[in-house]
Amino acid sequence: MSEKTILFTVEEGIGTITLNRPDVLNAFNDHMFAEMRDVLKRAERDASIRCLVITGAGRAFCAGQDLASLKPALEKGEPLSYGDLLRRTYNPLILKLRTLEKPIIAAINGVAAGAGFSLALACDVRLAAQSARFTQAFVRIGLVPDSGSTFFLPRIVGWTKAIELAMTGDPIDAQTAAELGLVTKVVPA
Repeated sequence: MSEKTILFTVEEGIGTITLNRPDVLNAFNDHMFAEMRDVLKRAERDASIRCLVITGAGRAFCAGQDLASLKPALEKGEPLSYGDLLRRTYNPLILKLRTLEKPIIAAINGVAAGAGFSLALACDVRLAAQSARFTQAFVRIGLVPDSGSTFFLPRIVGWTKAIELAMTGDPIDAQTAAELGLVTKVVPA
């Protein structure tokens, strides 16, 4: 596949990772996971890169998993285990972000939903555009929050607020996210 789902630039010691599937709000598919793994390995090994920034192309940071990308396998009758999917994709990604010995900044430019919200939570610093929106969308598809959300969210906002966000899936705007401590700062788009 020749599609570049991850764009990576390095300038003045800052590696910028841009999730590049704007047509699906930068939702992850298998190809995007593979490209992200490669970019993170490169960044980890390159001593000239002192910091990483993760952002999204278009109007979203990341909408989590591209559920449509799972449809062909389901139509073929292949079994789908969300647990296996997590162990193969999100869990290694989140673990790599947390163990990378370089600071990681999430530049949240728009929607951060489901595992995209989890991705932002795994970063060391989170900056949100005024247009950013956050939602623990898992409840809308009958799933327990995954990809690190159940670990990070209560530690950041407290147990009661984390349960509320997880159980309702209600979206919150950037200013509310700042008030809750989910983001460090809200900035103009």
